[in-house]
Amino acid sequence: MTHFGIARADGIVTDPVGTTPEGYPIYERVLPQGFFVFVEARRGLDFRPIGTNTFNHNPGDPSALPDFLIIANRALGNGSTKVCDDGVTTVGTPGGVPAVVPPAFGGSQATANAINDFACRFSARTAGETCTRDFSSNPIFVDPTSTLQFCPQVGIGSELAFGVGDTLLTVRIRNTIGQLGPSASIVVRVLP
Repeated sequence: MTHFGIARADGIVTDPVGTTPEGYPIYERVLPQGFFVFVEARRGLDFRPIGTNTFNHNPGDPSALPDFLIIANRALGNGSTKVCDDGVTTVGTPGGVPAVVPPAFGGSQATANAINDFACRFSARTAGETCTRDFSSNPIFVDPTSTLQFCPQVGIGSELAFGVGDTLLTVRIRNTIGQLGPSASIVVRVLP
């Protein structure tokens, strides 16, 4: 993973306002929606390609996880437990994502469901397709060494609205043979 951050609705990257005592960057938002959460990555030291699967749901198998794993410690939107009710790939009203507390990437079907529910809303994008933009509206990687960006298919809308206060987001990415990279976290702080 090379970068984990927030961009405005127009794709311009925002800077953190500080860090938590644990060292997690804090991104402040006035509104609970209308922005992008994005993650960039490149091949690791083993030079294996980055896995691009953002959905691998198999009810009854808590080990069925995508290559892009993302969780929130607080419910997003209405916290719906329906998996991948994103309104883009599924028919119907979009629903939210349940919280994973404590932040962990496995062990239960509820956690696997929450991971798949959040991750299915993202897609893997290469150069020229990124959701982040420069001031001339050209697609860019924030970290020039990145080769892939995970970005929501649509921005954070009301279905994934963040609650007032701090929400911890934690991400991990696997390569194509299933090896997980280290996790990274950021805090999205929605002002009252």
